Amino acid sequence: MEYSIMKIIRFFLLLLPLLILAGNQRQLSINESIRIALEQNPNIKLAGEKINDAQQKVYQAYGSALPSVSLQGTRIMDEKVQVIQNPFALPGAPATLELDFTMDYQYDVRVSQPLFTGGKIALGTLMARKGLNLVQSQYAQERNNLAFNVIQSYLGMLISKEFLAVAEESYNTAKEFYEISKLLYAQGMISKLDLLQTEVQAANLLPQKTQAENSVTIAAAGLKMLLGFDSSTEIVLTDKMSYNPGQYELVQLQAKALQNRTELKQMDISKSLSSLNLNMARSDFLPMVALSYSYSKSGNDLDIYSDWDDSYMVAVGFSYDLFKGGTRYSKVRQAKIAERQVKYGYDALNDAVLFDVEQTYLRLVEAEKNILSQEKTVGQAEEAARLAKIQFREGTITSLQANQVTINLTAAKANYLQALFNYTLAEASIKKATGEPLND
Repeated sequence: MEYSIMKIIRFFLLLLPLLILAGNQRQLSINESIRIALEQNPNIKLAGEKINDAQQKVYQAYGSALPSVSLQGTRIMDEKVQVIQNPFALPGAPATLELDFTMDYQYDVRVSQPLFTGGKIALGTLMARKGLNLVQSQYAQERNNLAFNVIQSYLGMLISKEFLAVAEESYNTAKEFYEISKLLYAQGMISKLDLLQTEVQAANLLPQKTQAENSVTIAAAGLKMLLGFDSSTEIVLTDKMSYNPGQYELVQLQAKALQNRTELKQMDISKSLSSLNLNMARSDFLPMVALSYSYSKSGNDLDIYSDWDDSYMVAVGFSYDLFKGGTRYSKVRQAKIAERQVKYGYDALNDAVLFDVEQTYLRLVEAEKNILSQEKTVGQAEEAARLAKIQFREGTITSLQANQVTINLTAAKANYLQALFNYTLAEASIKKATGEPLND
């Protein structure tokens, strides 16, 4: 009985590392990876706080149109003592009197309401709202950029694992050829040179296998960093690279990009802001008019038998700067320059977006053509490898010929994987280039 218990304990002790490893394992799709990254990334959180900040500026702009109300209270303590002769002094009574005037009070309520500011309040409110729209657009762009980086990193890890599988297969094939060579050499069917060539080929493929393993580790580390995972977490990718040819038209893609790209939306907002800023500069030439009302009440603590004094005032204030050293004219000219700069920037960005879409589209087309050609090449290389293995066993081909077949098959599979990766990434790039959200 005790022996059985000890066996169970030892079994669980041996199993414990595997259980810990399984606990640190995460199975991830591309969409799940994007979701995690958007939740964890500090830059996204920072962009979100910028939205909150811009929202407060909108509240402040609206508040400037409302009246301001202030309450002020004053208490004056006068401890001056005045000594006077007592005219009613009786024998034994003090001959003088001391008068102590101590407390004076005053309370003021003041209300001020701007009536006309040359449009500054309305313009300031519009600028604050446009600023909020700009920050919101930047937030959406930040999220989309992060989503694309995650997709790129995810696909990078996928192709690294696929390359590793190809490298392992090539190495195992080369080792198999070497084992066959040893049998053939023992039978006197091949020369020592043929034997050594197959051995060298296997040895040459081992560093490639090691390099492929390192590439997987590096790619996994990059993805973990984007997702905020601990380095000990094992990532299991559930999505695969696939070829699903879509119907893409360059003209339609470019039209979609001009409509949806966040950079263009931001530049459009900047155009509006530059126009508002120009109007704001022009408003300095207009007068300022404000309505004010004040009410005050005053008295002292000795005046207990009478009411305190009341007073109020209603006034309309007017102010206008006749001359400010030419600064107002300079600000208007400066605002016009800024407005033209934004316009030129918008035109340049428009051209850049069209070029970006065209480039991405051409990469997609190129990758699609390469996939179709490499699919055929891989099939041919696999058949050649099958025949080469048979013929090498029979001694009808040399080791150099057999090794070359292995090299050709490895290259064909690698080229196919690269084309598949390029196509999958180009599809994501198309979405990004046309302004389509990648985190949906």
